[in-house]
Amino acid sequence: MAKASSQKTSMASADLNAIYQALDRIQAIIEFNLDGTIVKANDNFLKTMGYEADEIIGQHHRIFCQEEYAQSEEYQELWDRLNNGEPLEAEYKRVAKDGSEVWLQASYNPVLGSSGKPVRVVKFATDITEAKLKNAQAEGMIEAINRVQAVIEFDLDGTILNANQNFMDTFNYSLDEIQGKHHRMFCEKSYTQSEAYADFWKRLGDGEFESGEFKRIAKDGSEVWLQASYNPIFDSKGKLLKIIKFASDITAEVNRRSLALLEMATPVTKIWDGVLFAPIVGIIDSKRAVDIMNKSLSSIAETQARTLVLDISGVAMVDTAVANHLIKITKAAVLMGCKAIISGISPAIAQTITELGIDLSSIHTTSTIESALREFISQPDTGPKLI
Repeated sequence: MAKASSQKTSMASADLNAIYQALDRIQAIIEFNLDGTIVKANDNFLKTMGYEADEIIGQHHRIFCQEEYAQSEEYQELWDRLNNGEPLEAEYKRVAKDGSEVWLQASYNPVLGSSGKPVRVVKFATDITEAKLKNAQAEGMIEAINRVQAVIEFDLDGTILNANQNFMDTFNYSLDEIQGKHHRMFCEKSYTQSEAYADFWKRLGDGEFESGEFKRIAKDGSEVWLQASYNPIFDSKGKLLKIIKFASDITAEVNRRSLALLEMATPVTKIWDGVLFAPIVGIIDSKRAVDIMNKSLSSIAETQARTLVLDISGVAMVDTAVANHLIKITKAAVLMGCKAIISGISPAIAQTITELGIDLSSIHTTSTIESALREFISQPDTGPKLI
């Protein structure tokens, strides 16, 4: 019986020794007396901290710590707890021989003697400095992004998970008002019911990246334009987890751009005393027609013009809709006592108007700008004054 017990003890000791040797190969290990004096350290520990064994044996653990921390109550508490037999595990910042920071994922393990009381402390550690620095850099980048950009996170179905303060300030919502709601709350209803919107989320669900300028709607119903990217986030196995959107509010820029385009597209210029000239280039849609009319009528009122020349030589195509827009503009001008002339009627446009059966008989038209101006000069009591 005693022999069997001795064999079991011998096997247990051998097993423990094998386990310790395995740990010794892969981990940094150091042993301390209960007062913190270093007893021994393995090669992994010495290499991690940049010391030779004879430089640390007999020294205190505090040689691996910043002076401020070594003199703190927190540091004293660490050794008090170890002396009471309490094991500790955490990430610890330590200082190597050359003064550089070393981060260790470590456990301090009190070793109990036959009396059940601690007799020394063994520390097992893994150097996580590189990973810690990468995490710090990543966190720093995230903090930098959060300071300057609007950030929002979505589940794969478009449900809002989280958003930063910049995003909430941009749309005038609180987090409670949007969390758990769907992305569609920021979009016009007609868009959310479209195939384009469904395709948008399908592409994101397939892990595709989306970026561009997006029109969205704030809490008060106003338009918000964003320069944004929707970024699929994957786990280590390539499984799609969520969508993160980074955005910048470009509403003011878009509004300035739109205004500039309108100003460039439809200038109404006084070229003679009593004569306004509006060269129209490109496509005339309903929005642009309203802009041309507003500018023309405002200019007529301001200058007391008697003639408005609308030149359409830069308009590639005239259909029924375009013709109706032009008719409305000229009739509005006439109501303000201003004769309207449409110049730039090319043979192709004239043929198209005839084929469509559009009646422009009530409107004065000419083929060139020169003809329109000649019409004005030939009118009685109109002495042109070039400005």
